[in-house]
Amino acid sequence: MPSDDGSWRGTPELDTLLSAARKKLESNWLTVGGNITVHLGDPPELWRLCSAISRSNAGLHSRAKSTRLDLARFDEWLAHPLNGGKGLIDTLDEAAPLQDRKRIAADKADVKAHALADARDLLSATTHGDWANHWLSSLLNQDGTLGGRVAVEALDVAAKVLAVLPVDGLSLTELAELACGDTKALSSGGAPRLVLDALSLREGVPRPVDPVGVRLLWETAGVSVDALSSRVVVLGYRVHEDHRIAQWLNDAADDGIPFPLTLDMLVRGALTNTADRIHVCENIAVVAAAARTLGSRSSTIVCTDGQPSAALHKLLAGIGPGTELLWRNDFDWPGLQMTTRAVQRYGARPWRMDTESYLGALDARNSEPLKGYQGPSAWDPALAVAMHEKGRAVMEERLVPQLVSDLTLPDESAQRHSQ
Repeated sequence: MPSDDGSWRGTPELDTLLSAARKKLESNWLTVGGNITVHLGDPPELWRLCSAISRSNAGLHSRAKSTRLDLARFDEWLAHPLNGGKGLIDTLDEAAPLQDRKRIAADKADVKAHALADARDLLSATTHGDWANHWLSSLLNQDGTLGGRVAVEALDVAAKVLAVLPVDGLSLTELAELACGDTKALSSGGAPRLVLDALSLREGVPRPVDPVGVRLLWETAGVSVDALSSRVVVLGYRVHEDHRIAQWLNDAADDGIPFPLTLDMLVRGALTNTADRIHVCENIAVVAAAARTLGSRSSTIVCTDGQPSAALHKLLAGIGPGTELLWRNDFDWPGLQMTTRAVQRYGARPWRMDTESYLGALDARNSEPLKGYQGPSAWDPALAVAMHEKGRAVMEERLVPQLVSDLTLPDESAQRHSQ
């Protein structure tokens, strides 16, 4: 209730009205307008204060459970010298600075909109294609705004990193320095998760949560998380150099022995191929069959053993000029995606990745349903159409006899390689 001089300053009743007014103003661009709903009864004299401000019948307020108070009238009442001489905004700001929550939210929305636009512009200048747009779309609310769970700083880092991928065996810290000028940009926060989400969409696989899966996913973009675990298996890979690892490679090729090259080995010295043609396959069974049946008479073959690794990209980054790359994968959607990227990145020529080979190897008893995101086969558009119509994936092992036949070197070539 008011003091002896009739002032309501410092009373629970006035504090209640000021608290309600603060919430209204902070959610309404700090505009003194509209009404607030006041629940009467506590504090006990609240009805009396509302009657004084509204200049209404006190008896009506005394019996009501709630009332609506006009903020403009409240502002006028506070500005009267008998009630402090300061309007509503000045009175509230004096107690604690008002927060224009609408403006703050609008500013945040503008920042997010600009961050999203910057990411789109950055990635549109790359060759990442539709999957990058699909990734950005996955970050949006239904109204097209950037989701609240996505931090602007994390999106900025992720977009910059994706823009420079793929790389050839860089570590995470080297990648962060290259993309952002900060070696710690990928050490914590939401950026690594966003990049992995994008790579998962690109590969058509769920984002891994285990360390091995995370490492392998980074390696699809040529990023080295573990230089000893990242590897590529080769057969008949002879090189011009004469350092220790080069000697191992040449000896293994002469003996027809498959040789696993780790990323750690690849960064120790150049390894320039002597063959003018390199075959690339996905499944280790192809290399095993070639080693078993051809040995040293096998053409140079490189096996990704699944998704292309950082070691593979490092090896292929050093191939000699004019080398022809013949590339193949499983007949599934990820296989088409990997072959497409090999064509784009290395100018590779698809190797038995055609409609005829697919239909010839198709057998419902030894195939499985296609899974993942459908992709094109620009080198043979009918292939993707046939795969979609059949709905079946064909693994590379089904073509081993034909692939081994392609890998067979003429006798004179084998002799020349072994010299």
